[in-house]
Amino acid sequence: MNLSYLRTAGGIFENKTMTQTILKYSILLTLTTLLTLTTQAADLDRLAGKWAVEKTNDDGQKFKQIIEITGTKFKFWIQTPEGQTMIYATGEAKTEKAGDLRILKLTDIKAGESENNIADIYDDRTIVYRTGYRTLTLATNFESYRDEEPSLDVYKKQS
Repeated sequence: MNLSYLRTAGGIFENKTMTQTILKYSILLTLTTLLTLTTQAADLDRLAGKWAVEKTNDDGQKFKQIIEITGTKFKFWIQTPEGQTMIYATGEAKTEKAGDLRILKLTDIKAGESENNIADIYDDRTIVYRTGYRTLTLATNFESYRDEEPSLDVYKKQS
């Protein structure tokens, strides 16, 4: 094996220097990974709890949307003013950053008319979000063309 390309002005490139370089990059990669995972966990902790927003559809009927995030799981309901569930969904939640934007990714979604009547919908959601004092602002339906129009909703923290 020809190792002439490893020769430097001071002699042959030492294995010790190579080992130190690899070790430094390994530590840097490990710290970067831990920081990313810690940031994701902190963001999910900030989103933890039950959030609700009241809306009105095109026919003037009022309804409530509720999202609850616990750990890496989410639950979502759309309810009538009387509390009857019209749509229920559940799945996995994780956060990401895209520049200055914070992204909530909802995956492995199962949805249906009630908690007991759900099925895979084979669709993920990518939502831009922002937290405030007891508020969660969600920008939904921007990532893909859907039946629902894009919307910006300010959810309030439920006690």
